[in-house]
Amino acid sequence: MADLSEEAKLFIVRALARFSSPAEVVVMIREDLDIATSIQQVRTYNPDHPKFEAGEKWRPIFEAVRKAYLEDVSAIPIASHAFRLNALQKNYDRAMKHGNLVLANATLEQAAKEVGGVLTNARNVSVQQADRGFRSLTSEERRAAAAEMIRIAISKDASQFATSTH
Repeated sequence: MADLSEEAKLFIVRALARFSSPAEVVVMIREDLDIATSIQQVRTYNPDHPKFEAGEKWRPIFEAVRKAYLEDVSAIPIASHAFRLNALQKNYDRAMKHGNLVLANATLEQAAKEVGGVLTNARNVSVQQADRGFRSLTSEERRAAAAEMIRIAISKDASQFATSTH
C-alpha cells in the first residue's frame, strides 16, 4: 500500500463522498496527484464500506461532503439547462457536419423537449372552467385528458397522412 499524505486521504474521502467508485478514485489520484494506489486501499476510506479502516477523523468529513453534494445539484454541470442545450448544439453540429440527418433530427427533437420543459418533473396540471377559474385535475381526469389529446393528435396525423398520399 502507498503511504498517503493527508491531502491524498482528503482527496479520496471527498471523491468517495461524491459517489465516485474506488476504481475511478484510483485513476483520479494517479492523474491529479501522481500517486499510485489500489482499489482496496481507497475502499478503506469509505465509511459506507465494510472495510472502512481510516479512522473516525474522516467520517464527519465524508458525511459533510456527501450532504453538500446531495443538496447542491448546481455543482453538477449536466444539471444545468444551459449545459445540456450546449451539449445538444454540439451534437447537432457534428451530426450535420457528417451528414447524419437522422441524428440531427433526433437532436433537434431532444432540444425542443429540453426547451419546452418536457424533460422536467414538474407536475402542474390544471384546467380552466368557464365559471369557476382553475382547478386541479384528479389522476383519472388527467388520464382522460391525455387520452383525448392523443386521440386528437392521431386523428390529425391520420388526416394529414391521407391528404399527403393522394
